[in-house]
This record gives sequence, structure tokens and C-alpha cells, in this order.
Amino acid sequence: MSRTALRTIAGSLAAVSLLAAAPAGADARMAKGLQDIQMLSDDPQDRAAFFADAKSSRATTVRVLVKWDGRSEEAPLDQITRIRRAAEEGREANVRLLVGSYVTMGRGKRAGAKVPARTQTRYVRFMGDVAKQLSDLPLAGYLTFNEPNYRTAWPTRREREWVRLSNRVYTAMKRADRGAKVLVGEAAPNTRSGDAATNPGAFFRKALYLDANYKPTSRSKAARTKLLGDGFTLHTYDFVRSPTKATTATDQWTHGNLKTTVAQVKRLARAGRLSGTAARNIHITEFAYRTAGGHRTPDARAARYLRSAFASAKRSRIKTFIWYQVRDPKGRSDWKSGLRTSSGKARKTWSVWRRLR
Repeated sequence: MSRTALRTIAGSLAAVSLLAAAPAGADARMAKGLQDIQMLSDDPQDRAAFFADAKSSRATTVRVLVKWDGRSEEAPLDQITRIRRAAEEGREANVRLLVGSYVTMGRGKRAGAKVPARTQTRYVRFMGDVAKQLSDLPLAGYLTFNEPNYRTAWPTRREREWVRLSNRVYTAMKRADRGAKVLVGEAAPNTRSGDAATNPGAFFRKALYLDANYKPTSRSKAARTKLLGDGFTLHTYDFVRSPTKATTATDQWTHGNLKTTVAQVKRLARAGRLSGTAARNIHITEFAYRTAGGHRTPDARAARYLRSAFASAKRSRIKTFIWYQVRDPKGRSDWKSGLRTSSGKARKTWSVWRRLR
């Protein structure tokens, strides 16, 4: 064989070697997701419209929350029935459900108040039952708790107790649905107003016994507790500034701070408080711009912002990007962020959303 041929073969093998050495998933697409109460409607036309929009926009994940009444240890049949129906109808649209919960354990409680042990146990059993009743479905995964740093969901100054609760839920759901992915986090992005929430960066450090430099604040056994999860989740709303404009307060996990947010999640893993797998699998499970009220973002601006937000999430290797609400709720509502109006008219954000890849 000639030297030229040998050089050609060697070059080809080198190229193959470089391709094999490339990071897995380096060019993988970020998954798109949607959430809307419309998917659980008892009106088949509402559900059909939702899943048609999901399919046409190439969304592959749909987030849904089970409401807990604060007492039950078993998931209510009506909610499970609707979720199972949505999962079956979602298959035709090529989407899978990501199932979480809506709780208000902190509502009406003063800062630092304890959540009774019995209440926590009921919640653990409730979420385990949710997973048990859905375990035969091909779901995208589960979520242990929604916005633990928001005082209505969980009392402020009780961060460490929340970690123990989340870990119990994680274990219960993994036991009920073996092999399922269970994701954690889902913090509100900032303090919102007054003392309504704790900035998530500070919340997770306090919860996991770390100081501002991610060094242990205690040598006790409790201080070595790890937040269990197969992935980590974020809510990155920011109704005030561009999604590419960072704030000086990096403990705010708003979209403009996404780069430093991802870095902080990885530091939690390096400190041994989160698995490396979870830190490499970060999902944005709520994002949107409001269409009404004092925090409304004009449609044209929201469309520009959405395009920028999606691009920055891809650069940060976010695994899933979920928009909250396809249609505005009908009538009065304290939260409207639809890609469409309540009557179904498309906004500019919908046009952008459909084209995003």
C-alpha cells in the first residue's frame, strides 16, 4: 500500500477518533415543553386544541401539577383519571407528561413555623401514590415539590427540613415507579416582593449547609445530606429586564443570570450536595411573559425576548424549556401568559414558539 493511501487512512481514523471524543449530546436539541390547564379539561375540543398546538410546535414534554389538599394520603381519582387521559391523548401528539404537585404548606404560617411531621408524612405518601397510579405510563418524569423557596408553598427559614421532605418524596416515587426520573428544585427565581420568597441561590446553600463559598458550615451528619434527584429544575421568569441581561444579585436565578445559575448548581454538586448527574441535567420547567396586569410584557417585545431566552438556554445546555400557558385563562385570573388569547387568537410569541428549534 502506498504512503499516500496510508496517510489517507490515518487521517480518516483520526477524524473518527475526534468525533468519538466529542461530548455526548453536544449538538443535541433542547426539548420544548408546554403547560396549560386546558389539557385536563373535560371538554374534548379544549384538549384537542391543546395537543394540536403541542404537536404543531414540536413540543415533546407537557408539565402537569397534581393538587394536594393538605390531608390526603391517596391521589384523588378524578385528578388521576384526567392525567391518565392526557397521557394517552398526548401519545398521539408525541408528548410525554412531567408530573409534579401544587401545595400550600406555608400558607398563613409565620416565618420559621414548622410543618407538622404528620402533614409531611401524608404528603410523602400522597406523592408515592401518584407515582404508583401512573407507573404503567411512559412519563417524562416526576417533580418532588413546586417552589419551596416561596413562603406560600413552604415556610421561610425552614430550608433544611424541606430537603429532608424532598428526599423522602424522591425515595417514595422511585419505589413506586422504578426506573422513572424524579427531578428536584423548581425554585421561584427571586424574592418577588418583600419577603414572599428567598433568592434560590441562598436558599439551596442554606438548605445544604454551605456558606457563600460553598464550604460546609457544619461537620454534623445532617450537614452532609445530599439533595436527591435525577435532574435539577428551574423557574427563570423575569418580567422586568431582557433575558440576556444579568443582575448583580447572582443568587437570583432569573433568566438573565442563567450562566451563573448553572455554575451554582454545578458547585452544589462539587460540594457533594447534589449528584453530578442532576447537575448535568438541568430543565427550565416554567418560563413565560405575562399578557395582562402590572407585569405585562408587550407582545412584540415578549416575542423578541422569547427568541433570546430560548437561545441562551440552549447555550447553557438546558435539557428542557417549558412555556407556561398556551392560552390565557378565561375571565379574571391573577396569571395570564398565553401564547394565544383566551379565544385562541395567536400572539407573536406563538409564531416565534412554533419556529424555535
